[in-house]
Amino acid sequence: MTQRGWWGWHGYSRRAVSKDDEEFPGWPTLLELTEACETSLERAFIAALFLTGSRVSEALQLRGSSFEVLEEDGLIICRGVTLLKRYRKLEERPDGSWVTGPLETYRRPFPILLAEPLTLILVAWLEKVRSGYLFPSPRRPGKPLTRAWAYKLSGRLQDRTGVPCWPHAFRSWRASQLVQDYGFELLDLIDFFTWEKLDTALGYTRRGPWGLAKRMRPLPQYLPQAPSREVT
Repeated sequence: MTQRGWWGWHGYSRRAVSKDDEEFPGWPTLLELTEACETSLERAFIAALFLTGSRVSEALQLRGSSFEVLEEDGLIICRGVTLLKRYRKLEERPDGSWVTGPLETYRRPFPILLAEPLTLILVAWLEKVRSGYLFPSPRRPGKPLTRAWAYKLSGRLQDRTGVPCWPHAFRSWRASQLVQDYGFELLDLIDFFTWEKLDTALGYTRRGPWGLAKRMRPLPQYLPQAPSREVT
C-alpha cells in the first residue's frame, strides 16, 4: 500500500509490538524515558500521554483548560478531553466505498493523582500553557503538534533507552498500571477511559504474573507458613 503524506517521503522502520510490552514496565522506566527527552515540552507530552491514557491524536489535542488542579485534594480532574473513536460517513465514492472522518466526542471526567511520579512534570507545563492547545505547533499557529512529531519522539526515546515506546504503548501501560497499582476492575477501566466495548477493557484487565502475585500477598492466615531457608 502506498504511503501518503509525511511518511510517504520519509523512511521509517516498523516497530515490533508484543503482548508482553503492554504490561506496565514500572515507574523507573517511565522516569528514564522522560529523562531521555531533550525539552520540557517533550517531557510534558510523555507525562500527559501516559497519565491521561489518551491515544496519540487525542493527546495532541489536549488543552490547558481541561485540567483542574486541586492541590488540597491531591488531584487533577480532567474534563473535556477529546475522544476520537468513531468514524462518520462524509462522501460515497463511485465504487460504493465511503470517505470517512473522525467523530469527535469527549471522555467522561477522570482523575489523576498529584502523588504519581510524572504528575509534577505535567503540572509544571500546565503553569506555562494555561489556555489553548497544551502542545502547540511552533510552525502552525493555532494548531497542535502533529502525529509525525509524536512518532519521531517515541522513536528517538526508544533508540536512546532501548525501551519499546511507540505512542500507543503509553495508553496500554496506563491501563495495566491502574490495574496493578490500584486494583482497577473492569467497570473502573470503562469509566476512566470511557470505553464502550467490553472486549477492549478485558484486554487490559489482565494483571500479568507480577500483578497476580501482588494480589496473592499477604498469605491468608489459615495457610501454613513456608519454612525459612536457612543455610546450615
